[in-house]
Amino acid sequence: MNFELSSSIISYQLEMLIQGRKNLVGLISRHNDEQVNLIPSGFRNNLIWHLGHIIVSHQILCYKFSGLDPVVPAAYIDQFKRGTAPVDTLDHDQINQLKTLAVETTTRFKKDYQKGIFKEYQSYQSLFGVELNSIEDAIVFNNTHEGMHLGYIMAMRKSITV
Repeated sequence: MNFELSSSIISYQLEMLIQGRKNLVGLISRHNDEQVNLIPSGFRNNLIWHLGHIIVSHQILCYKFSGLDPVVPAAYIDQFKRGTAPVDTLDHDQINQLKTLAVETTTRFKKDYQKGIFKEYQSYQSLFGVELNSIEDAIVFNNTHEGMHLGYIMAMRKSITV
């Protein structure tokens, strides 16, 4: 299905992305380095992996499928892409870098979108069974994806002592 999304809807989605990332960073910041690296029983990832994953997924969905280079290091894409799990404990500086990137990449993306750099889009069939055919589709889908990971983060936090 192809729908035309108004500029006000996209503007709202971009603001939701930015505010959502700030909220996620705030949630994760309530935990120390050991806690964000802990993989709770019943889970295969940890809090900081989820933050890295949403950063990387957004980069792939929006930049890569638009034929543009992601703005995060390729090593992060390899470390946090779909299908990965934590293999190393991240140190304080690495955790802070991800927190910073979580917000900086969204504000940069908004500026890039407003500049009109997303001219093409390679169709992508998501695991949700939804086909993405435009950058606007990717923006809306990405927010849904990030909401799902927020749910995982909220569940994990209940297993971690604050």
